[in-house]
Order: sequence, then C-alpha cells, then structure tokens
Amino acid sequence: MVFFTSGARPMWTAQSMLVRIAMSAVVMGAVCVEGGQAQPNRTVRVTAEADPTDAAVGETVHLTVRVDGAPATVVQTPELPSTTHLEPQQRTPQTRQIRASRGGRLRQGVVFSWRLRPRQQGAARIQPLTVVVRGKQYTTAPLRVRVSARTGAPDAPTLTRPDGASSDPSLDVRDLFIRARATDDRVYQNEQVIVEYSLFYRPRIRLRRSRVAGSWDAPGFWREELDVAARPTPQRRRTDGQTYETVVLKRVALFPTRPGTLRVDPLRIETEAQGRMRMQEDGPSLRGRFEPVQIASEGLSLTARSLPEGAPPAFDGAVGQFVVRTTAEADSASVGEAVTLTMQVEGTGNLATLPPPSVESPPDVEVYEPTVETDIERDGSRIRGTKTFAYTLVPRSGGRHDLPTLAFSYFDPDAKRYKTHRAEPPTLYVSGQEGPRAVGRTSDGLPVGDVADAREASEAQWVRTDRRPLYRSAWTYLALLVPALIVGAGVAYRRWRDRPGSSPDETTPALDEDRDRLQEACRHLRRGADASFYDAVGRTLRAFLAERLGRAGPNDVPRTVLDRHLLRHDVPADLRNALYDVLDRCDEARYAPGSASVSPEDVLANAHAVLRRLGPQLPRPDDPAPRS
Repeated sequence: MVFFTSGARPMWTAQSMLVRIAMSAVVMGAVCVEGGQAQPNRTVRVTAEADPTDAAVGETVHLTVRVDGAPATVVQTPELPSTTHLEPQQRTPQTRQIRASRGGRLRQGVVFSWRLRPRQQGAARIQPLTVVVRGKQYTTAPLRVRVSARTGAPDAPTLTRPDGASSDPSLDVRDLFIRARATDDRVYQNEQVIVEYSLFYRPRIRLRRSRVAGSWDAPGFWREELDVAARPTPQRRRTDGQTYETVVLKRVALFPTRPGTLRVDPLRIETEAQGRMRMQEDGPSLRGRFEPVQIASEGLSLTARSLPEGAPPAFDGAVGQFVVRTTAEADSASVGEAVTLTMQVEGTGNLATLPPPSVESPPDVEVYEPTVETDIERDGSRIRGTKTFAYTLVPRSGGRHDLPTLAFSYFDPDAKRYKTHRAEPPTLYVSGQEGPRAVGRTSDGLPVGDVADAREASEAQWVRTDRRPLYRSAWTYLALLVPALIVGAGVAYRRWRDRPGSSPDETTPALDEDRDRLQEACRHLRRGADASFYDAVGRTLRAFLAERLGRAGPNDVPRTVLDRHLLRHDVPADLRNALYDVLDRCDEARYAPGSASVSPEDVLANAHAVLRRLGPQLPRPDDPAPRS
C-alpha cells in the first residue's frame, strides 16, 4: 500500500507536466498566428526619393516611391503629388514589383516612378504623397530639388527678337513657344525613341511668314523623319492653366548608335507674330503690330544604355519588337533550277540599318547574296515597316537537300531580353543530274559552258584571215564619232530651246500645252492681280502632279510623299528643287503679299520650264501601264 501510494504520485506529476506543455504550445501557436497576421501592417514601409536632388534646368528628375512589406495586389496606385517648378513628363507611373528572400522569409514590395523636368532655376518642391495599403494610408515626407542654370542650348522655350526690333508688350514667352517631347529619356542602344516638337500659341495670336531657322541635329543618333501634315489643323489644348492652339511642327524617330548621354538640338523657327494689348485695365483689347520673333524649344538629353550581355550568336544589333516569317518558293526542283528562300521581318525598329541574316550553304547547293526590299511606314506615331530578304539557292546535284536554317535574333526592350526566331524550311527534293560543264572560263570569269555550247565542225563558218584590221580603217573611227556628234547636236539644240530669250513662235507642242495650262495665271498677271496669279500657278502645278501621279485630286501632299513619287519616275534632283522653289514662291506670295523676292514674270517663266521638263518624265493617264 505504501509502495502504491509513493509510486502513483510521480506518475501524476509527469502527466500534469505534459498537459502544461501542450497548453503552452497551443497558447504560443495562437500568439504566433495572431502576430503573423498583424505583422504585415506593422512592417509596411513607404519611402519617396528624388534623383538627383541637384539638377540643371531641363534635365530629368526621377521621383521614386517604394512600398516594402506588401504585395502589389494590395497596394493602390498613387496619384502624382503636386509639384513646384517641376513639370511632369508622365501622369501614370511606371510600376515594378519586388520579390526577394531574406533570412528564409519572402519579402514583397512595389516601386512606382515618375519623370519630372525642372523649368526654372531655384528651389523646386515635391509635395507629400499618400499611398493606400490594405485600406491604410501612408504619407511620405516632402522632397526638395535644387535647380541650377545650364549653359549651351536653351533648357526652356525662348522667344527673342532681332537686333533693332521694338519690344511689343503684347507678346511674351507664355503666349508663344515650342515644346519638345520625347517618349522616353532612358533607352537602350538602337532602341526607337520619338521626339515631337509642337508649337503652342494663344488663340489671340496671329502668325505669318513662319519658317525653320538654322539647322537641327541630333549627334549620336540615326534619324528617321515621320510625316506631319503640311497644312495642319490647330488643336486646342490646356496647359499650365491656359488655353493654347497647338500644331505639330516636327516628329522624328531617333535610334542611339552609342551608349551615354546624348544631346538633341532645340528646334528654332522665325515668324512674325501679332498679339493683343489693353490700353486700360477694363478697356477693349487692341491688336499690335506684326513683329519678327525667333522661337526656340528646349534642348533634350537622352541616356542610352548598353545592351545587356549574353547576346545569342545570331544577334546583329536589332532592337525593337519584330515578327519574322520565312517561306520557300518550292519544295522540289531540278538540278540547276533556282529556288527562292524568303525571310520577312516586320515590326517597330531601325529596319533601314538591319543587315541580312547570314546563311550557311549546305553541300551541293549554292547560296547567292540576297536581294533586299525595305518598306518603311512614316505616317504613324512610330517608325515601323517590313524588310524582305530573298535568297537564291541553286542545287548542283540530285537527291534530298536540307535547306539552311534561318535565324534572326533581336533585343526586346519591353521584355528586357533577347529573342531568337528560327525557321526550318522544308526539305528540297531535286531531280535529275548535273550536266557536263566546260572547264574554260571567259575573260569575265564566267564558265564557258554557261555562255555558249560546243559546236559541231559542220556548223563552223570559215573566214579569211588576211583582211585589213578594223583599227587600221578610217571608217572605223568615223563610225565612232557619229554618235558623239549626234549627242552634241541634241544637247546644243536643247540649250538653245531652253534659253531665256527664246521666241514664243519657236515653241514645241509640249510647250504649247504648258502655256494652255497657265492661261488663267497669265490673265491674272495682265490684270495685276498678284494674289490670284500666284494661287493659279500653284493650283496648276498641283493639278498637273495629281493628274500625272494618279492621285485623287490636286490636294497638297507632304513633301516626303511627293519626293517618293518623283524618285520613282527618276525625276532628277535639280528639277525637283525647281518645282519646290516655284511652289514655295507661290505659298510665300499668297500668305505674305508684297514680300515676294522674285518677280511674277520670273515665277511664270520658271513654272513654264518646270512643266516642260516634267512632261516627258511623268506618265500620262492614257499611257499603257508598264509591263512587270
């Protein structure tokens, strides 16, 4: 009995200890679960940073807001805070998610970034920004940026007057300026970036005699001009709390050819502007005088980054987004019969400098250099188009031949990685055997068998070998001089016909037709109606171009489009320049009467000469279409 009592007490104590340990574990687990659920709210951290904090006017300042301790799915995209002396370059932030492992724990977060540009020297300020995470608000501290002046190209739009011009108080840089915009200021080498120059002017401003002043350049870039309207319709926009009329002056696609910080020149124009001014605060507004001014946009700085390492062997510098299609003309042929293998690359990128992919020649198949065709579209907001490489393959033996694999690699800046397209053309089955070929070669290096077949002895023609050589005959040299004399006479006649003092009675039928086209302009000239005369000359030239080029009507077309049509018909450069000079003279005289630097008689004579020379160059509507 004593043994049982003394033995049972230790057993009861052990059980109670186990129960206490279990209860402690449950309590600790509940505490850990509660702490784990509440931990994210306690560990969320929101910070804001401006880079750089010391910037020059016109440079880019990056505002970065980082949220640590919460996944992107529970973070609301914040609004850009208000700023002082900083102009936003984008309203929607760029977003990047963060996932990292530290100490065995997964850390999540998200980063939001904006691009800002200082507009004036002094202290710039970024107001506090609020981020909502799981319904709870987190507010960052305000940021300051010290902005300094920068020498060289203008960092903000400028308006200047020529030396000696009076200063009109009705005009200042807030009424009339050019704004430059780039789609991005940090790109990869050879990545496309679009720069657009827009003219802003108040609705009360009148402009006339506008023209580009000086030259524009972008060192370190390959440039491709995009089409803009020759006679744009102004669009009304609000900026900086004011209403402006805007037109696009220039749009260009730039491709950086080297890494580093590259500078884009400002665009300058000269114009005559007329504003309004009030003599009294509540009095009516009066128009001022037209005064000459020069307007310049701000300069742009773009940062080009080097392409990442690890490029595939087939990569040859292409950057952008592309779609590749490969086709073979046939899957069967005879020995010596040519087969075309085509690769078509389509997308957005610098197609003009895209080299042809290299092709390894398979055994018993000759591969020739490809023919290249490029079709670039310039009428959109980006440069895009198609480039086609056509390889000619000639099998030299019968049987089965595996055509070469075509590989095209490019870097996708959006995905930030290299991509490779590989095309496996079909197997080529070749029938027949290659025939015997002559061993000898001609003086040009071509096989004799490709030039002439062996002839039988019965087909030979025997000639005397004691005849006098041609180089000893005077008739030979006389025959050589006849074509030169004919060409010289033609040139002399053409110069005589085109001389300024030629008589109207000595005109050709083509010149008579040109005079009929310009009869209306001649009538206006005789009456002294200069504005109607220049309008008639311009309409006559555009109607002629529309008729000969097969366009719907004599509407004006962009100079680049007209250039492509004229180049297609081999119109020489001097004739194109003469045509554009007459059109420019007409536009200048129509919109700025009294400012013409060339007399109407000279404009009429130049129009006659242009029509006379363009007539034989451009096809008539009733001419049969050329056979392909």
